[in-house]
Amino acid sequence: MTVERGEIIKINLNPTQGREQSGNARPCLVISNTKYNAKRQGIVVVMPITSTMKPDVKMMIPLPSKAKVYGSVIAEQVRTVDLNKRWWVTTAEVLPKSWVDEVVDILGLIIH
Repeated sequence: MTVERGEIIKINLNPTQGREQSGNARPCLVISNTKYNAKRQGIVVVMPITSTMKPDVKMMIPLPSKAKVYGSVIAEQVRTVDLNKRWWVTTAEVLPKSWVDEVVDILGLIIH
């Protein structure tokens, strides 16, 4: 199964350290390219999703209002995970490319 860019998955992010987002079934947004995901056979880059909404915090991007999952993507908590080594399931929801591009652009503000 190929995981798509923009797909929301639920994944066990444990173990974590410090202020990293944890959770046995944490929803996450896949931001890595679909072709990369297929080629890497289970390695994907994700951003965790929290149910917290803080519009004044620019690194917490609210999900689109029509999304099945409620909350915000935490752009500063980007991580690479191996789906072959962690429990995960798909939600079968893929968010619009234009919205995912905006999220990745915000990540760019952190790393540029």
